Amino acid sequence: MKNSVALFPAIALCLLLCTCSKDKNELPPITSRGANTFGCLVNGEPVIFTDINKMSGGFLAQADTSYGWLPYDSCDIWINMESNTHRVSLYLNNPMAKTSWNLNQTTFAFPQVVLPKDYIFIDNKKTSEYTRGFFKSENLRNTEPIFSGTFEFECAYPKACQTLKVTNGRLDINLNQLQK
Repeated sequence: MKNSVALFPAIALCLLLCTCSKDKNELPPITSRGANTFGCLVNGEPVIFTDINKMSGGFLAQADTSYGWLPYDSCDIWINMESNTHRVSLYLNNPMAKTSWNLNQTTFAFPQVVLPKDYIFIDNKKTSEYTRGFFKSENLRNTEPIFSGTFEFECAYPKACQTLKVTNGRLDINLNQLQK
């Protein structure tokens, strides 16, 4: 009996230490404080970025054929992240005015011909008219320079696009710290 009582604290400590170890594949928490994190599950596999030195981005000014350059509050946002194993590109129109984007719209203008108007590329798999999904954030006008949000999308027509299901997406970036 004495031995079992003496073993109880040792076993409890061992269990506590084993359960507290952080998994390298654990997604970063959903935050909105400029933590410079990105994470999602792509077909169940984690894609994670936490190194600001591997992130670049900023605002892209819009031009109008009648008025020239449009005001700053009509800019679009782009963010690129690249590591040895993953590459992610995000392009969203007018984050100063919008807080929700459908990731299935196609346009024939910038950034390239036949790319979705609002898109996410993950490892060369992109959102398009064949995907269903969203990106949601707070209005950047209220949170600048912090841009954070959540997203999910999946292929809607498997015969027309690569198998792709992105879940639990989260992004929290301080735009002032991105490489230009």
